[in-house]
Amino acid sequence: MNRIERFRAMLLGHPVDHVPAGFWFHFEPEYYGGQAMAQRHIEFYRQTGFDLLKVMNDTGYGPVGSFQVREPADWLKLEPTPISEAHFQSHLEGLKGIVDALGAEVPIITTAFNPFREAVVTLQASDPERYPGEPEARKALLEQLRREPEPVLEGLQVIADDLARFYRACVVEAGAGGIYFSAKGGERDHMTDEEHASFVAPFDLHVLREVGQVADYLVGHFCGQSLNLERFAEYPVNLANWAYQSNNPSLQEGKVIFGGVSILGGLDERGPLVYGPREDLQREIDQALAEMGAQGFMLGAGCTVPSDTPLDNLIYARQAIAEATGL
Repeated sequence: MNRIERFRAMLLGHPVDHVPAGFWFHFEPEYYGGQAMAQRHIEFYRQTGFDLLKVMNDTGYGPVGSFQVREPADWLKLEPTPISEAHFQSHLEGLKGIVDALGAEVPIITTAFNPFREAVVTLQASDPERYPGEPEARKALLEQLRREPEPVLEGLQVIADDLARFYRACVVEAGAGGIYFSAKGGERDHMTDEEHASFVAPFDLHVLREVGQVADYLVGHFCGQSLNLERFAEYPVNLANWAYQSNNPSLQEGKVIFGGVSILGGLDERGPLVYGPREDLQREIDQALAEMGAQGFMLGAGCTVPSDTPLDNLIYARQAIAEATGL
């Protein structure tokens, strides 16, 4: 099997010649868009030989830093962002360069952030002194939604429409096979299930359904600690990923929640994969394989690994799972 055949068989839960593996981290700011982004991802793939290339999306969302939000009513002023906007075009240029170079040999997906997350960073950038980090901005956004939901929800719909158009373009224009949808908002202590159903899920589903019309596959990444994965049970994804080590359901528990879809993960993104020793990393790989088996499973980390992770560790994990499961 080649990488594309192996990945597609894994998604379907069919037998594979060996369990695939893939890992990723953020690159330096000089590689955030355009041809520099393309060349850095191509180099990373050539160095590691992973079975999936997830393109990092650090190029940005246009309104972040330019659109100002002080009160809930300000969200009514948010205008749609066209595909021609510079941030979108920079990412599309880089993504197309990656697909042109590697699309015939490895599945390529691009990172997609959910509308709730983009609203949080938009609010944060509006007043960095008041909101020095995402936690403060997230709390403020939720306060706005609870106090005066209508204008904020209208703003979230504008963001969802923007992202749906953009990620469709990543597939249709740039040639990506699908998206890696990073869904924020699942933490139990941040909002209630009812609030998630009103403030987050409708906009996530809008993006996923729009992109799903043109993509070959949708990967769902459910980000955070102490998650209620049930909030995402109806998300139309083909592959699900989360960090079970972060007080989250086990891989098998999550597989049941998601109706039996294939699972990506198993390794702690802040564990032996990063810091060693190799014996502990091998033990973690063996445990993941024992739990999940060799079908419908892709070895990966629960989230993005630190940028200074030794490549040798990531390559070792890929080689170890291939040797353990190779026919």
